[in-house]
Amino acid sequence: MDEDGSLTDVVRSALHESRSQTGSLAGRLERAAAGRGRRRAMAVNSMAPVPLSDEDVPLVTVSEPMASLDDLVLTAHTLTALREILNEQRQVSRLAAYGLRPRTKLLLAGPSGTGKTRTAEALAYALGIPLVRVRLSAVVSSYLGQTARHLERILEYAENGRWVLSFDEIDMFAGEREDSDHGEMRRVSTVLLQQLEDYRSDNLVIATTNHGTSLDSAMWRRFDEVLAYRNPTQSQIAELLEIKLRKFTCKLNKEQTARALSGFSHAEIEAVCLDVMRKSVLAGVKVISTADMVDSAASRKKRYKEAGKSQG
Repeated sequence: MDEDGSLTDVVRSALHESRSQTGSLAGRLERAAAGRGRRRAMAVNSMAPVPLSDEDVPLVTVSEPMASLDDLVLTAHTLTALREILNEQRQVSRLAAYGLRPRTKLLLAGPSGTGKTRTAEALAYALGIPLVRVRLSAVVSSYLGQTARHLERILEYAENGRWVLSFDEIDMFAGEREDSDHGEMRRVSTVLLQQLEDYRSDNLVIATTNHGTSLDSAMWRRFDEVLAYRNPTQSQIAELLEIKLRKFTCKLNKEQTARALSGFSHAEIEAVCLDVMRKSVLAGVKVISTADMVDSAASRKKRYKEAGKSQG
């Protein structure tokens, strides 16, 4: 039997002996196994029906997360905070014994493509629970009152079951109320603030925004933790390349390649890596070179510029 198989047997035996002892060997082995990424398959299709819009359209999607924290390149401060949050989620009962609750409402703020949405997926992956994503196209309605009702249904749903709720582009609902002359959106913002205030589940609700400065000032106070996301530094770009290109043989000048990718977001760097890997496979080339990466990065930058996208 391989190492992973042996670990699984040990975990199963230990958990059978004592599941209630959070500080026991069983608890430690369970957390170690979770960290290695071996998880039970999730029957997401058999879960409770998702909330529907007034037009009977699903307001959320439920899926099994596939990305882990090992797939992300984040600052040490952000990773430390995320690991602390995971530890709190795994020891809810221990906190409750002291009248404490885990952090459950997280706001991730930063430019597009810097890993905010994937962080929500990675947290669900680490906890071995489904990821529930809000469908903005179904939530927003042109009819008075419907959008607010949809938000209420989603957060009520989030309090039942066990999952992570991902709420992208929350600034669409929670922009500065004083700056809007649209009465309906001011009402939506008020409803969302109240729903977050009343939220009592231990499930994680993770909201993301690309425009933190546009958020209603009252919204910031509704979150237990706020984490800032930024485009990767030169050293982080090198680390990201190691992750994304790990299945290929590479002969790269890391400094030169990182400079060529300067200003790109995490998602854009991943796109460049995919470009190069596809070309390598189709050309039958076994080694990815610095020139391959530099040329692909330059081609991407040119296309972005022609499309009107500013590049840092």
